[in-house]
Amino acid sequence: MTTSGPASGAPSPSPQREDVEIESDGALLAAWFYPAHTSAPSAPCVVMAHGFSMTRADGLEEYAERFAAAGTHVLVFDHRYLGDSGGEPRQRFRIGHQQRDWRHAVAYARTRPEVDAGSIVAWGYSFSGGHVASLLSRGLDVRAALVLCPFADGLARVLATPPALVAWILPRALLDLIGRHRTIPVTGPPGSHGAMTLPGEADGFAASRRAGSRWRNEISPAVFLTVGLFRPVRGAKRIRPALWVGRCADDITVSAKAVGRLAGQAPRGELHEFAGDHFAPFTGESTEAVVASQVEFLRREVLA
Repeated sequence: MTTSGPASGAPSPSPQREDVEIESDGALLAAWFYPAHTSAPSAPCVVMAHGFSMTRADGLEEYAERFAAAGTHVLVFDHRYLGDSGGEPRQRFRIGHQQRDWRHAVAYARTRPEVDAGSIVAWGYSFSGGHVASLLSRGLDVRAALVLCPFADGLARVLATPPALVAWILPRALLDLIGRHRTIPVTGPPGSHGAMTLPGEADGFAASRRAGSRWRNEISPAVFLTVGLFRPVRGAKRIRPALWVGRCADDITVSAKAVGRLAGQAPRGELHEFAGDHFAPFTGESTEAVVASQVEFLRREVLA
């Protein structure tokens, strides 16, 4: 780990926020460490990462600051190839690589002397929420987890995607998989070519992006050859830590049924409902309600 100044283009850090780098299979993950507002010698730590293609600068600061004020340390990182993190080629998306990044970030949090190593909390949104659920079902050692609008069933998303768009993506995904790096738009209006073009998704990305963000509207498409097999909901019964699950009423980006099953089948799962679409937790429509619910969960499960 090395400590460095803020990356070019990143928002100016708050006085207490520390810029750190985490080694992950040769790539350096850019991260922020927010110290807990506490005089205790050690405190829990929430480890956070954003969803599909998004970066730590796209609204995660607002959550991290509230969690730190409640008494937890917070580690917020960008996946490799994205945002301020290292790795080439840029804008590559690989499920396995991102899950390795998660494991390295959790391991790094445990090495911090001010962190209670037995009280790590994983926090993920959308595809990152799917990563957290998947890793939990395979024994990720954390005390608790929060998954917000999690991508719990890739097959449901494939079935909701227009067949013509699937046919356009697949040959590009195959080229990407065999090493001919290609990118496609992350999003666009309905009827356009992109990974996420359901009604409201382009507007949601635009509204969620913050000033200074290094988010780019491009992503490698190889994941779409296997995304239908990425179904974290199938491992819900094996998730042992306390699990907070958030679902938005008008979310068509992820399967509402799968999110409900994830919460219902996890032994310690609890489902929380909010207004708005998939992006409402970052556009302001549901941000305060989500933060308040998550802070209450943290106080009950890890700060009590």
